[in-house]
Amino acid sequence: MRELASTMLVTPANAEDFLTQFGALFGPMERDVHEVSLAAEGPLLSGRLEVHPIRPGMRLFSMKMDVRQDVELDIEPGNPGVLFSLVLDGSSGYAVHRPAGRHDDPWDFLPGRNIVGTFQPEKSRWRVSGGDSHRLVELHIASGRALQLFAEYLKSAAGPLHPILGQTNGFPRHIQQALTPELTIVAHQVLNCPLQGPARGLFMESKALEILALQLESVSSSSLRETAVRNKEERNRLEEARRILDREFADPPSLLTLARRVGLNDFKLKSGFRDLYRTTVFGYVRMLKMETARAMLQAGDLNVSEVAAATGYTCFGHFAAAFRKRFGVAPREFKKVRRS
Repeated sequence: MRELASTMLVTPANAEDFLTQFGALFGPMERDVHEVSLAAEGPLLSGRLEVHPIRPGMRLFSMKMDVRQDVELDIEPGNPGVLFSLVLDGSSGYAVHRPAGRHDDPWDFLPGRNIVGTFQPEKSRWRVSGGDSHRLVELHIASGRALQLFAEYLKSAAGPLHPILGQTNGFPRHIQQALTPELTIVAHQVLNCPLQGPARGLFMESKALEILALQLESVSSSSLRETAVRNKEERNRLEEARRILDREFADPPSLLTLARRVGLNDFKLKSGFRDLYRTTVFGYVRMLKMETARAMLQAGDLNVSEVAAATGYTCFGHFAAAFRKRFGVAPREFKKVRRS
């Protein structure tokens, strides 16, 4: 049975002290462990780190943190396993400590990237960049549990995840790809979940399973999408465009302005964005507006008109129509149901 959440508010003397508390959570992935929420408010960092035990051998991490100085944290996972990392904002790195002459296999966790990889119960170092706002969601699955969950996938034709999911020992391996809009939505939902108590635990479990399903679909089609944008520099510019939209979706720049800001012409921006993210630029903006509106209505702090204005709508009718089209219910009715 899942234990009640343990919440701790700390004002650390330095960032290392706080993150060391978080690093201590990388123990064996057992069933009956606490949900942990570490909150910090201080001059060096502020925000929240959470761990949600999902099932035996599965846990979900979330990080929403402003870090004002570079931090290096030594961690040692308690089990070999597979991680699925959804990075919305902030840059960090991961490397395994190796004896002299052996391969380090450093990983870079960059904004807008989806990372799938293995880890081993060995000493590693996590580097968190300062001057960044970090938002990421990460699912960890013990190797045995991963093999059970993906047994049917591993029996099918060879795919990009086979070298990852089929590996239970040896050097860590990983693959990276662009974060899809669907996985972006899930990451936003985890980071902004307003539910509490048992409902929150069920919500986090459903999001963990959704991440797994979307990862299989995403990786299976990733080769087509990634090769459609052949130039690495062009892909980096498209990812920067997505990050701008993440920050400015309530009042987004025009297509031409956005293209100039990232150094592309409007045709390459439109076609490349569609190839990489499977949606248009404005389709992505609409998605962000609606998901933010839904989270605000769930939180209950603002009325419907205030939520419409906060997400960039000057006409309430247009907001209500867009909300109903996406979620199948009017925003006022959605808010009423959430409050009941």
